[in-house]
Amino acid sequence: MTLAERLRREGREKGREEGREEGRKEGREETALNALREGLDVKLISRLTGLSVERIEELKKNLN
Repeated sequence: MTLAERLRREGREKGREEGREEGRKEGREETALNALREGLDVKLISRLTGLSVERIEELKKNLN
């Protein structure tokens, strides 16, 4: 494998991993939004999703 091929492969792998992480984050945020709609406590949502209380508060502001 040439250096260029290896660098391309590593770049693709990094891009896929970043995409998966972004998807996981979006999923946690969607779960948090659903929980907010159901009236769950922000701190509980934070514990369940791993999102910060600050991020959940931002999501909550955008709901209204």
